[in-house]
Amino acid sequence: MVVLLRYCTMKSESNPPKQRKTGLRRQDLIRWGALMLLGLIFQSTAWAAIPPVDQPNIIVFLVDDLGWQDTSVAFSGEETAFQKHYRTPHLKQLANRGVTLTNAYAHCVCSPTRTSILTGQNPARHRVTNWTLYSDRDQSGKTQNIAAPTNWRKEGLQPENQTLPQLLKTIGYYTIHCGKAHWGAMNTPGSNPENLGFDKNIAGHSAGAPGSYQGLDNFGNHEDGSPNPPWGVPDLEKYYGTATHLTDALAMEVTAALDVAIDSGKPFFLYMAPYAVHTPIQAHPRFIDNYRGQKYSGSEILIPEEEACYASMVEGYDAALGTLMAKVRDANIADKTLILFTSDNGGLSVLGRNTTPRGTGQNTHNWPLREGKGSAYEGGTRVPAILSWATPDRGSRLQQRIPIVGGSTCNTQFISEDIFPTVCQWAGFDIANATGNVIDGVAITEYLSATQKQAQRSLLFHYPHVWGPQGEGYQPHSALRYGNWKVIYFYGPQRWELYHLEQDIGEAQDLALTEPTQLAAMQSRLIKELKNHGAQFPVDIQTGKARLPQ
Repeated sequence: MVVLLRYCTMKSESNPPKQRKTGLRRQDLIRWGALMLLGLIFQSTAWAAIPPVDQPNIIVFLVDDLGWQDTSVAFSGEETAFQKHYRTPHLKQLANRGVTLTNAYAHCVCSPTRTSILTGQNPARHRVTNWTLYSDRDQSGKTQNIAAPTNWRKEGLQPENQTLPQLLKTIGYYTIHCGKAHWGAMNTPGSNPENLGFDKNIAGHSAGAPGSYQGLDNFGNHEDGSPNPPWGVPDLEKYYGTATHLTDALAMEVTAALDVAIDSGKPFFLYMAPYAVHTPIQAHPRFIDNYRGQKYSGSEILIPEEEACYASMVEGYDAALGTLMAKVRDANIADKTLILFTSDNGGLSVLGRNTTPRGTGQNTHNWPLREGKGSAYEGGTRVPAILSWATPDRGSRLQQRIPIVGGSTCNTQFISEDIFPTVCQWAGFDIANATGNVIDGVAITEYLSATQKQAQRSLLFHYPHVWGPQGEGYQPHSALRYGNWKVIYFYGPQRWELYHLEQDIGEAQDLALTEPTQLAAMQSRLIKELKNHGAQFPVDIQTGKARLPQ
């Protein structure tokens, strides 16, 4: 449109009309007409940004249920015993080339996080506050005193919602989804990622877990190959009856999809979401011998079978990452490809992994973080995150626009909804003037440099449900991190807790009684954030009214 306006101006100036006594000159009319047309176009989301000359390819690699330490990369300043256990050489290579985010968060279960990534909104605002499956069924667990909000979005994300891939398509991106979707409920339009803005969907549907990871089991479908909803994984019939692991099948399918994207000449956005390491915990055949019958590194503790299978699944997702890195390198586009690696919630612990890791006791799979997936504590929400160019090139104009220092760490606070504005920024899409929706996330690119410090911000966590397991931290809750302080409100017992994370990352010392002034400030901030986001609250079973923080 800039070219059109300039052309109209040049055209009118090259053929000046005779001067009239009254009215606008012809060139003025042409200019005004072009400006009006330009304004009308810019009111449309489809033309909200003029893409820059260079647009990066973007890969969001989202592992399911991956804990903060379920990699060989250290996110806490020094390597822990758990990180010595896992083998993730490709992720370690990515960290050496890029930046490791040490204060990265998701929400405590999957669908809320995944919806936040695609919308840029906090769950308290988009209201997909729990995991989804059936549009008419509440998947929340039960308590004696309170129930889930009455009208949270059980149908999940739907096509009428503005999504990240929809916006990227308007500025020329080819968009691919591969693996776990888990956005829209079963038999709703949102269950198909192609209805949410993706040009290509590979094996994504309404369910959040596979019936099986084994091709020999048809990935959870019937023996005759017919679909077995809701857990049977779709679209992978060619691997039925073979010894192919689901993660490997997804990696092979996505490389073929990337060929289509590359041949199109368009930049691509790939949302790569392996079902691993979600339950069922099953051995990845290519890697299980690295753990089965072995001892934990530096100890005489035999690795339990369940943990051996889990570790093989970890190594499997890393191999898939390696396949993608090799693909863009072989296609000579690695210097134009950004990779953001993270998880959709904290690591699975109390449910599904009952074995004791390294003799540390039950529900300690994320130690020193407290608890795990579904909880209000750090084990439920703190996640690994790494950002890197697939191949760094200091001479690249594109990489100079989005600079990343190899082998660096960044303490900037980062949460799932930040992915939306950050990716838009990379792609050249101006969300400030174009989306029409409130965006809760913050683009973090400028804060990746050690010289640019992020102002203190509030990270809001709102889970007014029971995920499944009973125990500490797994009740309906809201929480807020601000700076190094974290406050939690549990709706059942109506209890406040306060922690200083820099001094107590394991949340062992509740300071609610000893720091009353700080508690009051954090309470006020949390209640204000919930109000500003239009949060829904659990319902008191006896009164039928919403139970608000007290």
